[in-house]
Amino acid sequence: MSRRFSDLTAKELARLPSLCFDHSRIGEEIIHLHLFNDEKMHWYIAEWGPINKRFFGFYLNKADGIASGFCGLDDILVYERRGTSWTPMVDEDWRPVVAREIPILVEYIKLMIIQPDLT
Repeated sequence: MSRRFSDLTAKELARLPSLCFDHSRIGEEIIHLHLFNDEKMHWYIAEWGPINKRFFGFYLNKADGIASGFCGLDDILVYERRGTSWTPMVDEDWRPVVAREIPILVEYIKLMIIQPDLT
């Protein structure tokens, strides 16, 4: 049985690595937490900052595609208010993995590492 993201305790979130601000090696982050919903949204969480209640990771949704960066706790929790299919759920079977090894993130990471010269 899956459980809602909103049911995670502060103690469980504290097990995530602390938020750092050096993300110069994109794709090297270890993703410790995976969230998903029935609307095909995914959150791949690498770090947690309990003071500012922000995560760092990769985020995927149908409208915007894939993005990486910081995301607030409330930015994720707001989806629960939209209804059951939008509720972020914890992937209980998830095991920590390096971001570049997650198939859906591979091309995004390549694009971020080797940015095309647009001049």
